[in-house]
Amino acid sequence: MNISNDSTVAIAVTKAQEYEYRVVMYSLTTSEKVFEEVIGGEPQQYIKMKEVAQNEVGDKFAVVYFDDGKFMLRTFTRDRIRSPEEIAAEEVDINRLLNINDDSMVITALPEPFITCCFIHDHLLFIQLVFVPDQIHYHFLWNTKDR
Repeated sequence: MNISNDSTVAIAVTKAQEYEYRVVMYSLTTSEKVFEEVIGGEPQQYIKMKEVAQNEVGDKFAVVYFDDGKFMLRTFTRDRIRSPEEIAAEEVDINRLLNINDDSMVITALPEPFITCCFIHDHLLFIQLVFVPDQIHYHFLWNTKDR
């Protein structure tokens, strides 16, 4: 859990099942839930996720996660509730970008998804991952605005 850079919300990453995580934000003034999105949710999935990255202002957020061999990126703001279809259309399949297969596997006993990200600027993310089958470390910049 961490606090947004604008000091208005607490951001929690919670694990419901091996196949479902949630990003939840709570107002620091009212303690009410102001945002929630589900990551995964289908029993055939295997999700590993660790933390939420945020821009300097604290109004744009990103998560990278492992989904049964696929590395995924999701960006969002807390002021917009999206349908599952909108979320799926905006998510980025990093395996497809890097032209790698879905053979990677994480260590079950550890919470590490083998991928992280951080904001460099308002719309620019630094993403790094380890592709275990070929023992390759990938790192690149991703512009969330221009995709």
